[in-house]
This record gives sequence, C-alpha cells and structure tokens, in this order.
Amino acid sequence: MSTPDPQLQRPRKRRLRDRLLDHDTANERLVDQHGLTNHLLLFDDDVRETAAALGDIEAYLARALTVLERQDLSRDDLESLAKDIEVESKIAALDDTLSSLRHRLQIIANNLE
Repeated sequence: MSTPDPQLQRPRKRRLRDRLLDHDTANERLVDQHGLTNHLLLFDDDVRETAAALGDIEAYLARALTVLERQDLSRDDLESLAKDIEVESKIAALDDTLSSLRHRLQIIANNLE
C-alpha cells in the first residue's frame, strides 16, 4: 500500500490578501469566550477594511508605476496621479482601521482568560 503524498493532502494556501478579506476568527480559545464575541466580530471587520484600504493604496502605486513606464508619458498623466485625492482618503481609512484594529486587539488581550 502506498503512502499518500502530504503535498496533495494539504489545503491550497491562498494569498494573504484573500485570507484577510475573507477573515473570520476561529481560534477556539477566543471564540469560546462569549464576552469577546462582539470584539472578535469588530476585529474581523477591521482586518477586512484594513486589507481593502491597503489594496486600494497598492492599486494606486501600481497605476503610478504603469504610467511612469509608458513611452508616451505626458505631463497630464503625472499631474493626474499627483492630484488624485482619492488615495489620501484611502490612507486616512487605513489609519483609522489600523488604529481601531490595534485598539480591539488590546481589548481582546485584556479580556483573555
């Protein structure tokens, strides 16, 4: 009888961003503490929102690189990127969600039995 290949039995790992966007805390030590339920739900939301903001900022950076690599680069292209205020709102969102996430982690740590 042959031994199954462990590479074939392991679940396929997803990219970190995918895991963050689909995150639900499943740690039994935390989930079994009913006093932490709302904090865990809010933490999971903060993780997803932080990951989304990071993705938006990364998309802006990718767009900037693409524009800078174009042979037909124009002043208007660069000015458009420089004046993009949407990226600033994404940075503010990242700051807010990251701050909330860290606060929530502290609450969870303080209430961990």
